[in-house]
Amino acid sequence: MSDPVSLDSVFREAADLFVLLGSDRRVKVSNPAMRSGIAGARTGADFLDLVSEGGRSRLATELARAAGGATVLVEVPHPAREGRASLVEWRFFPVEGGLVAGVGRTRSDAPALVEQLGRVNEELREKTRILDHISLELTQVPFVDPVTGVWNRLQVVERLTGEWSRSERYGSPIACLLVEVLGIAELRERHGAFVADEVLKTVARRLKRTVRDHDVVGRFGDDRFVILAITDGEGAKALGGRLRKAVSTEPVTVGDRELAIGIRIGGSTNRSEGVEIMEDLFTVAESALGVAARKGEGMAVVEEMEV
Repeated sequence: MSDPVSLDSVFREAADLFVLLGSDRRVKVSNPAMRSGIAGARTGADFLDLVSEGGRSRLATELARAAGGATVLVEVPHPAREGRASLVEWRFFPVEGGLVAGVGRTRSDAPALVEQLGRVNEELREKTRILDHISLELTQVPFVDPVTGVWNRLQVVERLTGEWSRSERYGSPIACLLVEVLGIAELRERHGAFVADEVLKTVARRLKRTVRDHDVVGRFGDDRFVILAITDGEGAKALGGRLRKAVSTEPVTVGDRELAIGIRIGGSTNRSEGVEIMEDLFTVAESALGVAARKGEGMAVVEEMEV
């Protein structure tokens, strides 16, 4: 097996253009070839501003497709630093964290380069694979909870921001479920941090196994997780029931210990009483969690407002 390719060697020595774009199409990471070959290619720049005006509309469409999960190949003209426009063939593809990665090569009509197109495409595919691997490392680490492996609170809020915007445009429902794992503080005190963390890891796996692929599971605090799902109040209650069953039916085994684990859930939707802005989802779900605790119930979901 060949030695792993370092981030430094790929970005600094490659002749091809590499770029990592945020959900707002702004440049987050670029390599020296990109910065030297494309005028204005700096961190924070809107990628569409780096493209000649005639190519912006098509590029915006293709970037939206890539953000949605597709791998796209598109040629666009870029103003070069010397004032000449250069045609770049870009391959864009999605990476974790809601980002889009791009690998580009400046096109030429020279016959010698046309003859080498097959080899060039093969090299581009290999560099795409390398960039995909590197981008995963770049984007996942800051947003993943190190103990449980689910999204951390920052990424949950970022994902919710996108869903909230879509909901305002299309009227789709959003549910927020706060899941409290009962007895974690006592476990940590009696058996130590390792046992408590192993329990949280198992709970996280059971939560992820129960939700749909496009639902969001994140860590929301020491003993709490959060689930974001595209569903209404009734759907939230049904999901909460499935989550309680998935987590609590079987004990969690840590070494020679079998530990019975219970959870409590508080839920809200964007149509619940008291939810007016995005942050209210968490506040109302927190209140519902308190209601469930006071009533000794396993779950409480704030009802929808009357229309």
